[in-house]
Amino acid sequence: MKQHLSALPFLAIFAATGVYADDFNLSAPVEAVTVYQTGGALVHREASIELPAGSHSITVSGLTSTLDASYGVNAYADGLTVSKIHNTTTYLPSSPTPTQQVLEQRLQDARDALARTDNAIGSAQMRLNYLRGLGENGTSGKDWQSALDFIGDKTAALMAEKHSLETKRQPQLELVKALEQEVAASGKQTAMTYNTVINVDVPKAGRYALDVSYLVRGARWGMTTDADLKAEASRADIKLMADVSQSSGEEWHDVKLSLSTARPSWNIGAPVMNPEFLRVRDKDELRRMADSSAQYAPEPRMMAEAKAENLQSQRMGMVSESATTYDMNFTVNTPATLPSNGTPQQFLVKSVSLPADIVTRVTPRYDPDNAYVYADVTLEGLPRLSNITAKLSRDGYYAGRGRWPDLVPGDEVKLPFGNDNGISVETITLPARDGDTGFLSKKNVEEERLVYRVTNNRDKKAVVEVTDRLPVPAHEDVKVDVLKGATPATVTDAGDKSGVLIWKKELAPGEVWEITHAYRITYPGDTRLDRSGS
Repeated sequence: MKQHLSALPFLAIFAATGVYADDFNLSAPVEAVTVYQTGGALVHREASIELPAGSHSITVSGLTSTLDASYGVNAYADGLTVSKIHNTTTYLPSSPTPTQQVLEQRLQDARDALARTDNAIGSAQMRLNYLRGLGENGTSGKDWQSALDFIGDKTAALMAEKHSLETKRQPQLELVKALEQEVAASGKQTAMTYNTVINVDVPKAGRYALDVSYLVRGARWGMTTDADLKAEASRADIKLMADVSQSSGEEWHDVKLSLSTARPSWNIGAPVMNPEFLRVRDKDELRRMADSSAQYAPEPRMMAEAKAENLQSQRMGMVSESATTYDMNFTVNTPATLPSNGTPQQFLVKSVSLPADIVTRVTPRYDPDNAYVYADVTLEGLPRLSNITAKLSRDGYYAGRGRWPDLVPGDEVKLPFGNDNGISVETITLPARDGDTGFLSKKNVEEERLVYRVTNNRDKKAVVEVTDRLPVPAHEDVKVDVLKGATPATVTDAGDKSGVLIWKKELAPGEVWEITHAYRITYPGDTRLDRSGS
């Protein structure tokens, strides 16, 4: 087990330093990173160092200026005692990252190619000017015609050459501009970096492993699903993908990458409840108190300031998952590289195939023009996750992108897979029957008569569900009656929601299905009907 050495406040930068036997400089590369879903990352730098017995200072240089000063710097090791950690700053520009070096070299090569083309265009123009000068000076005697022919031929060839060079120049210029933008987006090298000085007491000479960690801003990850619905096999193939990006100013090369659902926050406890006292005050006292408050009240801007605190690349690698009582953690099993320019990287977290009941669902009252495909599955082999963005395919063809419900292991869920153009729905409104509506025996009467005509336009069978509702009386004087000829619902109070109806049927290819939804509402004539969702 690693011993926790120290986590001294970041403001200890200015603490007085003691006298130590030796000073050591340690190059500690980034070895492991934990990225948090809500933002930020915990970075671990690890290295080993040979130390003699005694008291020494170890300096780790080049820490990013985006580290979180409120978290500070921590150090871990076995067999050492740390008496102090403090930080200094340097304003020397750090070396370009490997990614930036590649970009800058490409930019330089593109600029050199553009310069060669510009020089060639200039040379062609100079020769054209020279030939035009010869033509203007003229030639006498029998050589006049041959000289004119020579000038004409050469001029035409040079003009063609110049045109070709100018055509070549345009994409070169566009490449230079694009690379300049990419270099700018990769992040300018900061002029300030932190150096962490760790003062240690070494009981005996030997090689010691050191782990220095700190929190950085500018990193985050999110979970997406890549899901393909296989109709013939009646299954849903689901891949969970983690999209990770960082712009911390540090290059993370071949690091051990972990992704955490934990949400670090300064709000770490529930509010404290204070007692409430009741008093009586006369009007004059209340007026004096109001005047006093107005005199010393801060301006709105001051109050606001007082309250204020604060996929171009894809990597496919299996990920291990672990769960604590409160959070999930995913660890990429292969070394991961994340550039500092915010370019997202994608990692495969989990891949499962789930048996699915494929159902097309329609809610014509809210969406009369569209039907939607669903895969009804029991979640197995997937971790508990929320806020899932799904990229959807059906039989290998892209079908859309949108939000999925929360994934809870063992739950039966209805996973949407986009619009179903093979199922059409027509809503027909029927007139109320004579004598059924209006003012009758001092009662108001309202009727709704609808026919939903559902057509399976596919050449294969389809299971279709149509959802609507029957109003629910919330007062003893309100009556709701289903009319004769209405199609009985397959499910009533669906999803434990009062009055929600589902009609379900398997339709043959080309089959037309008509559902009649008809009901009557009666209520006292001297009242008004109030409709609400609760």
